[in-house]
Amino acid sequence: MPINQSSTNKKTEILVEGMSCSACAARIENALKEISGVFEAHVNFATTKSTISHGPETTRDLLIKTISDLGYTTPEHIDGTEIHSRQEKFLKIRLIPAISAAVISMILTMTISSELGDIATATLATISVFWCGSKFHRAARVQLLQASLGMDFLVSLGTLASWLWSSIALLTGSENHLYFDAASVITAFVLLGKWWEARATLHSAAALHNLATSRSQMIRLIDGSDITLDSLQIGAEFIVRPGETVATDGIVVTGISDVDTAMLTGESQPRSIAAGDPILGGSINGDGTLTVRATAIGADTAAAKIVRLVEEAQGSKAPVQKMADRIAQFFIPCIIILAIGTLIVRLLIGDQSEEAFTAAVAILIVSCPCALGLATPLAVLVGTGKAAQLGIIIRSAAVLEDTRRINHVVLDKTGTITNGELYVAEIIAPNDNKELLMGLAAALESRSEHPIARAISSSASNALEIKNFKNFPGLGIEGEVAGVYTRVGKANFFDDMLPELRAEVEHNASTHVLVGRGQTAEALILLSDEVRVTAKIAITKLKEMGIKVTLLSGDNKNSCDRVAKETNISRVISEVLPDAKQTEISRLQATGDRVAMVGDGINDAPALAKADLGIVMGSGSDLAQKSASLIVVNNDLLSVVDGIALSRQTMKTIRVNLFWAFLYNVLAIPLAMSGVLHPMHASAAMALSSIFVVSNSLRLRRYVASTS
Repeated sequence: MPINQSSTNKKTEILVEGMSCSACAARIENALKEISGVFEAHVNFATTKSTISHGPETTRDLLIKTISDLGYTTPEHIDGTEIHSRQEKFLKIRLIPAISAAVISMILTMTISSELGDIATATLATISVFWCGSKFHRAARVQLLQASLGMDFLVSLGTLASWLWSSIALLTGSENHLYFDAASVITAFVLLGKWWEARATLHSAAALHNLATSRSQMIRLIDGSDITLDSLQIGAEFIVRPGETVATDGIVVTGISDVDTAMLTGESQPRSIAAGDPILGGSINGDGTLTVRATAIGADTAAAKIVRLVEEAQGSKAPVQKMADRIAQFFIPCIIILAIGTLIVRLLIGDQSEEAFTAAVAILIVSCPCALGLATPLAVLVGTGKAAQLGIIIRSAAVLEDTRRINHVVLDKTGTITNGELYVAEIIAPNDNKELLMGLAAALESRSEHPIARAISSSASNALEIKNFKNFPGLGIEGEVAGVYTRVGKANFFDDMLPELRAEVEHNASTHVLVGRGQTAEALILLSDEVRVTAKIAITKLKEMGIKVTLLSGDNKNSCDRVAKETNISRVISEVLPDAKQTEISRLQATGDRVAMVGDGINDAPALAKADLGIVMGSGSDLAQKSASLIVVNNDLLSVVDGIALSRQTMKTIRVNLFWAFLYNVLAIPLAMSGVLHPMHASAAMALSSIFVVSNSLRLRRYVASTS
């Protein structure tokens, strides 16, 4: 029976240590979902993180106990990077002796055929299987008790069977072939594959970990005292010396410097910053000394938001992964049945016992689903991490699949193609009332959040009283300013306008608004906004990717046509109200297009939500945009290209990984059943399949950004 979700529901995140494959993650998920009050649970093998949505009656302690009862640990006060680090070190300590034992065993087997050589290989195999491979046996015991078998059980069963068979043969003096060398080699190859996985995951998570811990922990206040980051309060002013990392988000009070924000926004060049400019925590100060007033601390900083959003994406599952998870869940029991069946059938048809045993062990070893379990989560981990380094936040793994299908990009104008930093270029008032009308417009616009309003309201007087303020989306605003009824907006917001303004309105290509003390427009305010330097290049690259481009804006036709001509956009829809943008997106979707809407997230929320992919050009304060699937932190249109291209490359990597993982098992299992594939060769093939998937996923780290 489904559980009703409400505003009181909670989301709990718990780190899990000890998982060895996706089957472990699936086992934990299933156990969590069986708890009363839990309506959703996701466990990500690559990030070691479980995310559980549950009702208020379900406690964290109960969730932790459920995970612990399965044989996994839930460490507190550390992060996923430290778990990966501990895992990598643990495997490395056991890998080196395992490889040594395997090499020596192979040499002894090939060169010394005597009882002394057999005893030596038996000793090495015992050390390798029971100490180097102890992790697999402990996990296998827990899995057996829980009646939920995973990769560890296959490895444990295969190596123990080889060691036990050989030990009995050695002690009884049987002429059966000894498999001590195979047990050592299998353990070494499996550990090699698992170490390679752990090392790759650790390095892939390092960039996000660096961002999370990048801020200075000790802060010098303006009074000369030093405090810790945890003690800093909003409004406190602190000093950032040359070369220091900015402790938290704030506003520069005094000083001029160049600031490197590459870790946060992916911008390769430092940018100049001065008094009044915002500054992000985690930025690296240049040669100047700055005084900064803190505006956000802790979880509210841009760096914390970026880390949280990327971790959520890495913890989510792409739809394609669900298929792999379902297969992994039933795969291992089927393999065990297949191995036992092969052993029995081969004995029944008259094969030698050692041939039948060899085939059964080979099936167990070659079928370990490491590659299948890593195929999707590791690629998502690397792809989303690389995107974050470039200043692109991918909100979930499902976005990767959505991006792959996009064939039409719709662009807003102001703040997307243009810089969004409007300023008043000129005011035309035939009756020579420029100052009066500009003052009225500025005061009225101070109540609005539109980019045009911010440009006009910069000269507003706080002394003017405003009453009866009303906003008409897509048209304009009205209200009483110091007792004077005032309107500011588009031409169709007025009943009439002064004849001298009509020609200017019809032919001027600049963004503009009209001002009037009543229903007649008396003045024209011209605003300027420069096209982004990279806009034309970005649009060209989108077209080269086979993507159609449309400019969709509420601005006047002349202004939109000018920007479209400058950026080589052939399809332009101008003077569109916010609600009509959503309608236009629906119309394009009805023709079969998969549409991405790119906007600044202020007036474009309905269109962004309606689009198949919503892309927001956002600053650090805009990172929580709910209507966005993809957030471009650095406000560079070329990063939109990178976001789409990198998402597509990540999905391609996932498909190649899954194809290889399935093909490997399809080809290897029949070879093992037929006896062609020896257990040692099977362990090497299994390790190589994992190494291929890991290496293929790591190629995403070498993605070269368009902005570089």
